[in-house]
Amino acid sequence: MGSVGAGPDNQLIEASLTDADCFTAIFERHFGAIYSDAARRLRPEPADDVSAAVFVEAFVGRRRFDLAQPDARPWLYGIATNLIRRHHRSETRRLKAYARAVPGADINAPDVDSRLDAEATGPLLAAALHRLANHDRDALLLFA
Repeated sequence: MGSVGAGPDNQLIEASLTDADCFTAIFERHFGAIYSDAARRLRPEPADDVSAAVFVEAFVGRRRFDLAQPDARPWLYGIATNLIRRHHRSETRRLKAYARAVPGADINAPDVDSRLDAEATGPLLAAALHRLANHDRDALLLFA
């Protein structure tokens, strides 16, 4: 093979099985498209992490790539889709946990009105937290 980065994706992935540096060309060739897709489906902060994780998972699992396919992009999009789903599930679980733990509400209070107010506020709080950028949400939750 010529220089690293030359040739179709399947040849590069096959070559990366014996020379890991060959996988760099797959990253350089497809990172922009994978990041753009993730950024459309997520906010920019998690899109960075998810996009990087796509290539880590692809590198680790490159032996499972179908070498009959010349283009790795559909495979990479599949990995990205799974990671984005996982991110959404994790985010949903985290926000539901925040909603259950409304600051200032004593869940053991005998006052029924206080408990009902806390239960009604939970989903509103979760929705508001979800709209915040990750770093703002983390700062607020650390403070609260």
